[in-house]
Amino acid sequence: MSDPRVAVGIINYGDYRHLPGCLDSVKRQSLSADRIILLDNHSRADEIGPIGSAYPEVQILAMQDNLGYSGGANRIVREADGFDHVMLLNPDVVMGPRYLEELVRAMESAPGAGTVGGKLLLGDSQLAGRSDDGISRLLDSTGHLMFRSRRIIDRGHGELDVGQHDKPEEVFSICGAAVLYRRSMLDDIQIDGEYFDEDFFAYKEDVDTCWRAQLLGWSSLYNPGAIAYHLRGWKRRDDRRRVPWLRKYHSFKNHSLMMIKNELPALLRRDCLAILWLGIRAMVYVALIEPALLKAVLDLKKYLPSARYKRGIIMKRCRASTEQMGRWFV
Repeated sequence: MSDPRVAVGIINYGDYRHLPGCLDSVKRQSLSADRIILLDNHSRADEIGPIGSAYPEVQILAMQDNLGYSGGANRIVREADGFDHVMLLNPDVVMGPRYLEELVRAMESAPGAGTVGGKLLLGDSQLAGRSDDGISRLLDSTGHLMFRSRRIIDRGHGELDVGQHDKPEEVFSICGAAVLYRRSMLDDIQIDGEYFDEDFFAYKEDVDTCWRAQLLGWSSLYNPGAIAYHLRGWKRRDDRRRVPWLRKYHSFKNHSLMMIKNELPALLRRDCLAILWLGIRAMVYVALIEPALLKAVLDLKKYLPSARYKRGIIMKRCRASTEQMGRWFV
């Protein structure tokens, strides 16, 4: 049996400072990628030109417009036609040398797995929680945790890594910053040629994709043997003001779209009070603290017909039971 063919795709939007570190980590992998694709949204020739010269083995897709994460990811997956697995990376991720090999090994050992991710540690912008050797020991993500209220968090985020998440296991979904997808899974869950919902543009599209995959019978795996470092300096538990407004806008909008598309009626009835309470708290926050986010609520209207159409397709193709899905909402 031949080894699986793997394509690695990086979706960039203006982050030329961190790209060399990310690309260097791809080149240092113990398992070499069969193709490396860099999609540069709203590309600047003066910035991407030197990157192309320094990394001639990288296929660069220079986009005149900003396709967002979802549009960029879809373009990379289409470019990677014929590959067994597709890894997607943020440009501010540096992988440990065995990251890709560990994910591919986990994927190949579990035929029902559609998504695999590793242990993400916070990168250079988070100075606390470093060991004596200077390496960050603060967790960024070990997969996503979904509550009955449908609040989503990165499992373990901000915790000191002392081995509490060192067990390989299934999780609800995987952080899209450094994730491996099985190509056959992506083909199975696509809707009208979109693997990632382009109505989302960016943010929470990773959760939406994994939720849809769970409904169609695929699993998401967490492999702690794969270690990478994720630099996201704005993400601090104690200061929401550091979060970019556009991220909050899309996250707010996309959370609603995700629920419209993927909720099973029985689970919606079971968890309706928790969901309602979170919704009330969110609207109070918007009204009192960030009224500008009301735009996300108002803009939902134009996305509703598309979300309902996609929901119809997902529900017709759903292969998971209420019990199988209900275990994820804690």
